[in-house]
Amino acid sequence: MKRTPLSYNDGFTLVEVLVAVVVLSIGLLAVAGMQATSLRGGNDALMRSQATLGCEDILDRMRSNRSAALSGGYDIAFSESVATQTGMVLTDLGEWKVALGQNLPSGDGSVVTTGNIITVTVLWVSSFGQDEVEMVTRL
Repeated sequence: MKRTPLSYNDGFTLVEVLVAVVVLSIGLLAVAGMQATSLRGGNDALMRSQATLGCEDILDRMRSNRSAALSGGYDIAFSESVATQTGMVLTDLGEWKVALGQNLPSGDGSVVTTGNIITVTVLWVSSFGQDEVEMVTRL
């Protein structure tokens, strides 16, 4: 029986396998990075939705107490206490501020009335830094 010399093209060498593993690892790291960015973006979208719902919540409360809203009773600044309010306005603003604090990281809100134009702004700290949603409506 005649033996043939070993050919260098038979099978994979250890160097080729290591190069393939390195290329695969780089691809998997890129996928993991995209996954992290996607999760952060999804969380940011959730926070925006919560902030929008917070704006709509206080506007609905103001519509149900229109006379107090138009007279500026609901006007409140960021970090301002609701202790200066009374009655239904106190309840509405108190529940609203608590809900913002519970649903958003460092969530806070303000309401400004100018005639019959209401501007509601909600601030929070997102994974991208401080963020805000502002809604302006006519009451």
